[in-house]
Amino acid sequence: MADAVDVVTVRRLGPGDWELTRRLRLAALLDAPDAFGGTYADTLARPEEQWRSWPGGGPVFAAERDGLPVGLVCGFPHPDGRAELISMWVAPGARGRRVAARLIDAVADWARESGAEALELHVYPHNQAAYQAYARYGFTDQEVADEILMRLPLR
Repeated sequence: MADAVDVVTVRRLGPGDWELTRRLRLAALLDAPDAFGGTYADTLARPEEQWRSWPGGGPVFAAERDGLPVGLVCGFPHPDGRAELISMWVAPGARGRRVAARLIDAVADWARESGAEALELHVYPHNQAAYQAYARYGFTDQEVADEILMRLPLR
């Protein structure tokens, strides 16, 4: 018997989806606290109005697999024409199923539509699984320090 096919969808979240955004972000911080720039405790304490506008200026996308939320990513615009991919997370049970690529697609499409020339991100050197996912997608190292700056040309 053939394996069931996973159905993965990605959708842009709005202010009314703040509870889902919060739930996914908190799950990310519990799963991989060293991969992000915030703490679970501080994030848990954010009021609703902050969640409705998070991350500020850019879109939030959620991935769902077979109807269940399994991933999160955000885009962040910079005034100089760059766009940044931030807060990427895929639930452990959904990893290895191209969920990350689908989330990156969503942010890259948004960045292109916004006129950005490149999409950048920062990843910690110890987060090799994320680094490898970004490299497979086509991001290249631009700078290596405490964090690795990676870049994907969009034009």
